[in-house]
Amino acid sequence: MEHSSDTSKESDLKLKIGKLLGKEITEFSLQGKGYCNNAYLVRTSDGAKYIVKEARSDKAFHPQNDLQAEAKVAQQLYSLGLSVPTPHVVFVSEHPKMYGYEYIEGEMLMDLWGALSEDERIQICTALGYFHAEIGKKFTKGMAEATGIKINDSAGLHPEVAEEYEKVFASADVPEEFKDLAKQAKLIFDTTTGDTVFQFIHNDSHHENILIKDRRIAGIIDFGEAEYGEVAKEFSRYIRDFPEHFQYIVSTYEEGSGNKLSRKRLVSTAFLSGLPDIIEDYRKGGQDCVNAEASVATYRKLISALDLI
Repeated sequence: MEHSSDTSKESDLKLKIGKLLGKEITEFSLQGKGYCNNAYLVRTSDGAKYIVKEARSDKAFHPQNDLQAEAKVAQQLYSLGLSVPTPHVVFVSEHPKMYGYEYIEGEMLMDLWGALSEDERIQICTALGYFHAEIGKKFTKGMAEATGIKINDSAGLHPEVAEEYEKVFASADVPEEFKDLAKQAKLIFDTTTGDTVFQFIHNDSHHENILIKDRRIAGIIDFGEAEYGEVAKEFSRYIRDFPEHFQYIVSTYEEGSGNKLSRKRLVSTAFLSGLPDIIEDYRKGGQDCVNAEASVATYRKLISALDLI
């Protein structure tokens, strides 16, 4: 009975999307089920392909932006003619909450990074740096306010990160070396509040939201966490995912934006924001624990190399 209900709901959704597109749908399939949204792949009789993001009723958590705000951000970015492609939104729906955009051909950077040459990695990193400089210049605070996304002028830690930071020191199972590095990072973070830069940020630009085709960036997707906030947060996942290459992103950003960023601020922000995940992995044991220890070792090396301690 439940399966029949799900099939009926999917059929109704397909019919609604077909009307919004004004086209006959020839293929309709669930592409991915995220924490907050379902993503459907849609093909139409004219050979076009689309991705439709639909809000889940059983969200694991609520992103900063609902799908309407996210769609507005994508529409605004697309209109700016950026150097890196962003989704071209073709419809937005309030009931049900969803929006559709033209399919971007490509694979996740996460899946291709290991197969890229060093020159290709650097080229992608420099393109990312310029992209973040570009959106900082072109997507103004006024535009952010108009789209309804969060204006975050705080130079402090995200409340959830701050809470998790305090829990670390109350936990007997967390290694002392983790705690010591956390204290060092927090001291650095607290003493670099004067080195902040605020602008429009994607805020979730990691290697799963960056699509690659022919060894180049084909698109950057998913603006559910976008805000006008401190740019150091923008680079946290890059430092985590590409510790040996994030400098190319940062230096190109600086050249393109004219903003000088504090490496101390960037590295401390990255470590503190990633600490909850590191602790979670450590507690899982096995390979996850090994990965957590390797992450801490990498951050310690970054801090030492930048002469932060």
